[in-house]
Amino acid sequence: MDLRHSAILRITVGMLFPFIVMFGFYLVSYGANFPGGGFQAGVVFGTVVIVVEMIFNSQIFDNTFYMVIEFIGIIFLFAALILGFVFTGYFFSGLYGVTSTSPMFSNVFYWLLNIAIYFEVSGSLILIYRSLIHWKYDEPYEM
Repeated sequence: MDLRHSAILRITVGMLFPFIVMFGFYLVSYGANFPGGGFQAGVVFGTVVIVVEMIFNSQIFDNTFYMVIEFIGIIFLFAALILGFVFTGYFFSGLYGVTSTSPMFSNVFYWLLNIAIYFEVSGSLILIYRSLIHWKYDEPYEM
């Protein structure tokens, strides 16, 4: 059965899409309070985009957009690195037991790391899916 012709799947995915995206934003925004927030949110967002692309047979954005998303994740990672060094004198100070001078900074530090991981995981997951569905044996896939 072709997934694109199922009215039940199309209606259900269309109705649940905004709630699943909102759940992903919740996971990344409160990720500093529990382990795995950025990774979980990236997987949730990447998976919901993949499901929408499978059901509706259309790309939400092109590959360049998701490459930019990954680049933004790297920028957030370096921002967390530099902020940790500027305010505490240590790179990734919140990760290795060196406490910062204020609890607010450590929360911002972990929030930046969660955002970086969120962008990296979601962009990578979508790009891997797209490269696999367009892959043909003996032909390289151009992004």
